[in-house]
Amino acid sequence: MDYKQAFFSALEESYLGSKIKNQKDKSGFTNLLEIKSKYFKKFKEDIEQKIKKTDDESIYNKLYSFFKSYLNETGVPFFSDTPIYDNIYANVYTNSKDTTLFYKTQDLYYVKSDILYQNLEILDESEKYTFCFEIDENFAQNRDNSKNKVYFYLKSIEGSKIHIQVTYDKNSIYQIVFKEGKLEFKDEFLKELKEQKIIINEEELKKIFRNYKKQNEIDFFIHKDARKFLQEQFDLWMFKHLYRDSQEHKWEIHSIQSLQNLRNIAFEVIEKIAKFEDELKAIWLKPKFAKKTQYVFSLDIIKTQSKDSQYLLRQIIQDEGFEAQIQEWRELELIDKDFNKNMILQEEEQYHYLPIDTKHLSLKNCYTLLSSFKDLESLLNGELIKSDNFQALNTLMPKYQGKVDLIYIDPPFNLGVNADFKYKVNFKDSNWATLLENRFNISKKILNNKGCIFVRCDYNGNYIVRNLLNEIFGNENFINEIIVSKSAKLTETIKKYHSGNDSLFLFSKTDEYFFNAQGTKREERQWRTMHLPGERWSPIQDEYIELFSPQNLKGKNDKWTTKARIILGQEILPPKGRHWALSQTTIFELEKQGKIQILNGVPKTQEEEFKKLTSNWTDWVGYSSDWGFQTENHEKILQRSILTASQENDRIMDFFLGSGTTIATAQKLRRKWIGVEMGEHFYEVIIPRIKKVLGGFSSGISKEVEYKGGGAFRYYELESYEEALKGCEYVVNQESMIDYRKSRKLIKSLTKGEKICLDMQDPSRKDYDIFQTVSNILGWNIKRIFLDDKGIPSCEFSHGEILNIQEIDLAKYPKLKNLIWWSLNNE
Repeated sequence: MDYKQAFFSALEESYLGSKIKNQKDKSGFTNLLEIKSKYFKKFKEDIEQKIKKTDDESIYNKLYSFFKSYLNETGVPFFSDTPIYDNIYANVYTNSKDTTLFYKTQDLYYVKSDILYQNLEILDESEKYTFCFEIDENFAQNRDNSKNKVYFYLKSIEGSKIHIQVTYDKNSIYQIVFKEGKLEFKDEFLKELKEQKIIINEEELKKIFRNYKKQNEIDFFIHKDARKFLQEQFDLWMFKHLYRDSQEHKWEIHSIQSLQNLRNIAFEVIEKIAKFEDELKAIWLKPKFAKKTQYVFSLDIIKTQSKDSQYLLRQIIQDEGFEAQIQEWRELELIDKDFNKNMILQEEEQYHYLPIDTKHLSLKNCYTLLSSFKDLESLLNGELIKSDNFQALNTLMPKYQGKVDLIYIDPPFNLGVNADFKYKVNFKDSNWATLLENRFNISKKILNNKGCIFVRCDYNGNYIVRNLLNEIFGNENFINEIIVSKSAKLTETIKKYHSGNDSLFLFSKTDEYFFNAQGTKREERQWRTMHLPGERWSPIQDEYIELFSPQNLKGKNDKWTTKARIILGQEILPPKGRHWALSQTTIFELEKQGKIQILNGVPKTQEEEFKKLTSNWTDWVGYSSDWGFQTENHEKILQRSILTASQENDRIMDFFLGSGTTIATAQKLRRKWIGVEMGEHFYEVIIPRIKKVLGGFSSGISKEVEYKGGGAFRYYELESYEEALKGCEYVVNQESMIDYRKSRKLIKSLTKGEKICLDMQDPSRKDYDIFQTVSNILGWNIKRIFLDDKGIPSCEFSHGEILNIQEIDLAKYPKLKNLIWWSLNNE
């Protein structure tokens, strides 16, 4: 075996995958692949030279033996397949091929981003053929962000160009499909290639298709500390594999030198792997720009909270974009056919809460509206953020750390097409655990000391969720495992009972948590006897003595014990063999409220209006289907959760927002809220739903809680990890080999000694919102957004600071530098 070739092939597979043809409009991940290609070339040259100096080619054998267990096509070093060697890994492995759950991935960040399929040209290894992947015009990601099975069809062959169509449709004769993680080619496809004289082996074909899918589905890991991990693993491996074997030979200078050379080279390889991984981690953790920010205000907010509202409303209804606003109201079913725009100037109760979205307004009218409020931030009920939830939590941390009162999440369950986190290495449970662990850790920091978190899951993941929450929030902060019902397809024949419930785990951050027990209203309140089985003698407490009449206390003291209670002025004993269920103090309180009667000589008390809930919440259906989601939480379940662990004006967060039930319920219960979701249904489902809530559309718990509408919220996107990668540049540094930085187009100058400012006026960056970005990163609340005397967009923050987009000095706001430079090797 050629171990040199094997070692570098393993490295190349980990770093490169297939070769991407240069593209004008390349994606972030395509850009990353090109950076990896340049880095690997320098990497390989450097290691070859160092090994050549040792004059010991056997080093390649040992390097391959060690690194083959950690290098894999995901590009991140971790346990992919490490066989047992004399039981040295017995404490972490369950068998010879795999690690225990979560051990593989506990030190990783799980990167989960949108499915971003795009047209892409990929070269084969010989660079003789070009595979042109072209998206079907009807190809669209599911609105609930699921990973549907993707099919590839041979569209045509033109010389050395093979055109492949990418689609969800599976009706083509030339079908190429991923099935259970493996790629399958139909015979017709292979035959057609052969007839067209396309000579390429099947393994190379599989590599091309795998890497196209890999580059577009964007589902991988980043190591938190690759350097420490690999160095520890190598020292363990070296001692057990090499030191032990070397005992058969005499310790001589050349053998010691050989071991030292191997360790030096291995640590050099580790350093180069770790440096690249550190750069990816820095980009992952850097704060992200806010983009495409818009505001929504109900009509009553504008009328009551803005300056000169009648003038402002006249300007709005005359705006060129107002017809689009009217059309949106029609689609939301908030207006009828008789509506005309002048009605919003009147006090029409029917249209009192119509939501006005700033996206429909001209720039001038948008700023006029935003500047008309005394304190913009205080008016908002909530904000919606389209983003990967880890990126959102990480970016929002400066603003909301310790300020969220309740988190409710219903993460994708550990099963099925709607939450298929299965990756090439096929350890789904560990993937899922890593995804949650990353987000639980950071969400704990978001909560304040009286805050709680609810996490909903099913039987496929409840044992994982409970263990993670125990570890992160602490066993001592476990409050309840609540059981909620779910629908089951009872017509389906299976050889077991259908699952009819989910788990809803409730944990607190500290023992100071707020808790308000909920109940269900009784249809009819019964009168019940006040005694229970069993005789009990209890001392009369000091606090009771003054409540007894003197005649009843004659000759008694606080040590005297009795079965009797004073009920409606009478000392009454319970029946033989039973005892009173209520204390004397409670009896007196109930008497004042008229809740005790003596009926037929028997004292009875009236049941409370509400029956207290236990942890069994199956009295109400746990799911709804109002918005077309398979696992849409019912507003009643959210109502109970929110009322249990929060009060009015508390802040509620859901970073697995789904169809938006959490924030819709929070709005109706007069809470502040933050919702995070990454799928396209952010625009198609969530925003329309919350607009309908503001507009007074009655649904869910609206009537029960007497919510009629009204409110305001902000929505925006965050720069994605993929977009951050797209802006990366690669600069070879002789010492560190790598230096990432953001595109220089974002700044005005890099000349030494000159002031470096963010440049946000370029038309290509019109979607970037530097004011919301500053608000998130510096933790400042936005008070007012306006156009200054020169017509330049400006923002006043709550503490009085005013910024405009023309010049933001990074020396004055050093934390903003992380938006542009994030390299761990860059000063």
